[in-house]
Amino acid sequence: MKTRNSALFALGLAAALTLGGAMTASAQDTTRARSQRRIPVRKEQPAPQPARVDTVTITRTDTVVRTRTDTVTVTRVDTVTRIEELPLQKLPGWFFGLGTGMDIPTQEWLNVARLGWTARAHLGWYPGTSPVGIRVEGDYSNFGSREDDCPNCSSTQLWQLSGSLIWRIPLDRKSKVNPQIYFLGGGGFDWFTDFAPYRKTDGTIVTAGDKTITTFPGVPVAVVSDNGGSTKGHWQLGGGVQLGGFFIESMYKSINTDGANSNHVPVLLGWNWNF
Repeated sequence: MKTRNSALFALGLAAALTLGGAMTASAQDTTRARSQRRIPVRKEQPAPQPARVDTVTITRTDTVVRTRTDTVTVTRVDTVTRIEELPLQKLPGWFFGLGTGMDIPTQEWLNVARLGWTARAHLGWYPGTSPVGIRVEGDYSNFGSREDDCPNCSSTQLWQLSGSLIWRIPLDRKSKVNPQIYFLGGGGFDWFTDFAPYRKTDGTIVTAGDKTITTFPGVPVAVVSDNGGSTKGHWQLGGGVQLGGFFIESMYKSINTDGANSNHVPVLLGWNWNF
């Protein structure tokens, strides 16, 4: 009996606990449902705020202190060579010259005439800087007689008027002396006074005009009388060197004397004036 009552009591208690738990859970669900419902709340909108201006001032101070000591020793030696271009010396256009020297008969003519002295005056012209010019020359030569070979021979005097073409070659136009070499050739006319005839090795007697000739034993030719001379002609070739105004010149001249040509070589020193 007691056992049955105890069982009933236990069942009743369990039922009571179950019902109480269900009611508690129901109450909690209702509270939760109510709490999850949103209640609309209206708030007044705030007045619009003006734009905000931020002023930012950044101040930065950098202080840099740099200390450096450099010791530099520079040694430099410059050698400068200055080359100046010298101006070209002027080449002569018109020029006038005077010269003197000796005149040398050649071959058999030297048997009756000694070396003589000679003098010259000339006038020349180069067109601009042309290497070719012209020159007119007047020469006088006096050949002494060879008294041992021809005691009765007189001293021969020779006058010449010539014209030449000149070809000049400047060597250094930057030099003050303006050195030049030149070559010339031409011809002209000859007049003799007291020409001493002479005999060539082949026996030909050479004269320079109408003369009466008498030969003597042991001597080439002796002149008894001179009946006058005639005009002869010659050709000539030569050359020279000019330093500033100074010149030295030599020529070979061949005169068409009667019987055979008479040749001689004048050598002169002189001075040219340019204008």
